[in-house]
Amino acid sequence: MSVPWVIAAIVAGIWLLVVLFQLGDVVTVFLDSRTARDREIPSRIARERTNELFWIIPIVALLALMIGVGVDHAGRYFFDARNFSDAMNPAIGSLIVLGIAILVVGVAGLALGATAATDPVSYSALRRDLRDHEGERITRQQLADFRTRLARIDARTRSRMRPTRLLLTTPSVLRLATIVVGFFVVASVWIAVAFAPSDQSASLIAVSILAPVLSALFAALGIRFAVSSDLAWRRVYAKQRVDILKLLENFERSSRKGVAGLGDRVARALKILSEQQPPA
Repeated sequence: MSVPWVIAAIVAGIWLLVVLFQLGDVVTVFLDSRTARDREIPSRIARERTNELFWIIPIVALLALMIGVGVDHAGRYFFDARNFSDAMNPAIGSLIVLGIAILVVGVAGLALGATAATDPVSYSALRRDLRDHEGERITRQQLADFRTRLARIDARTRSRMRPTRLLLTTPSVLRLATIVVGFFVVASVWIAVAFAPSDQSASLIAVSILAPVLSALFAALGIRFAVSSDLAWRRVYAKQRVDILKLLENFERSSRKGVAGLGDRVARALKILSEQQPPA
């Protein structure tokens, strides 16, 4: 196989991986749009959207790819047959180092997933913390801390849900960028046909045109379902925020009240203490 066709095959393989990620993105964001509901999240684990967890996969995959390429190049130096005996196989040495790197990346990916699954900056987590203190009298500092957390959550929620700027959000830009990968497939096939034509050139060109079409279709579906998901979750967040404001109002009202009969009890305790003192 000639070099242009090898390059075209590599580009097509990369596009297939991208399409798989697109398919997973569409499925998870569709599930988020259908499962948006108000629910209690145990403890501080409040990552409510499946799509947010799904995006960890390509991040870990890219990290593994970069480390794998670097380790492969490093292995060529560490296990070069010119530096050791001729019996030393550079490929085996590279595979050993690469296997170690994959193991490390796998553990790091699991740690990243566990970290990303905990999200205390959410309305559900704050509401649960407030309900844990329900019926108690909290201090002014605690009340201020709760209000600070609410302000942080409000800022984050506004940044995540902006329908007028939907195409400028990072997930939408990534969805649209996949179309460029599809055009790379078409360009690489055209170049391969120009330099090394074959009997199947016409059919391969026709098939390659499907790449940007499928990428555009999945990108449009992902953005469309993202709009539905954001609208559904916005309603859920609005209800949770109303509950939080009610709880904060009750805490603030109770913190302003004095304890009934506190002065009488203090005076009575001081009188008892003075009576128990021995005469001078």
